[in-house]
Amino acid sequence: MIKLTHLQKDFAGFQMTFSLRTIIDRDIPFVEEIEKEAFPTLWPRTPIKRDMHNKRIAYLVVTDLDLSPMVNHSTNSIDYATPPGESPNLYKKLSRTIQSKLFHQGPPVETRAELPLGFASIWFLADDAHITAIAVSNSWRGHGLGELLMIGSIESAISRNSRVVTLEVRVSNSIAISLYQKYGFKKTGIRKAYYNDNREDAVIMTTEPIRSFSYEHRFSELCGEYSQRYCDLGLAMTNSNGPSPSTGLL
Repeated sequence: MIKLTHLQKDFAGFQMTFSLRTIIDRDIPFVEEIEKEAFPTLWPRTPIKRDMHNKRIAYLVVTDLDLSPMVNHSTNSIDYATPPGESPNLYKKLSRTIQSKLFHQGPPVETRAELPLGFASIWFLADDAHITAIAVSNSWRGHGLGELLMIGSIESAISRNSRVVTLEVRVSNSIAISLYQKYGFKKTGIRKAYYNDNREDAVIMTTEPIRSFSYEHRFSELCGEYSQRYCDLGLAMTNSNGPSPSTGLL
């Protein structure tokens, strides 16, 4: 679990604590509702329960620990204290937590799960990672959770040794396109009449190689900027379903 202290003024001075983790079975109804909100015309719906067992597909969910805390009795612990004289670096912590906890260590023992506020789904195809969806509940949009899911998706791709990250987005979705461009996605093509509801075209967007020095340097800077705007990274990321990432497909 990545524990985040939310610092936005929208919450009238209250600190909100969020986590970013892989999906578990009891998240499914909530993720399905978020999917319906974000993609009301999508049909057929995603067979999430079936696809959770596909090792080439991963789900991340962002949750609010203050609303629905989870007791974690993991026997594994990692010290993320910042050495004296060094500033906290969200990218370094995020990279270490995902790689060490999400993909390589055994599951913790849970007593309660948090309720998802948003999710991301990623396919791992050959040496590419394909983000198939990033969605946040309507009542939680505009609070940086979509960007947090983007950060987690890219770091998951890095952890899987993917070469690039790709996605499709509606040509009319200028807000999403701006976020993707911010994280190094470039327009590489068009899929004509890609969306069934209105036959709208999709823009294909792809990053440069994500393990290149230039991309990792820029990604590190963006994570630092996010940390300053929204939160301080506190704890490690955990995988609730075992050493392999929980999976799902949109």
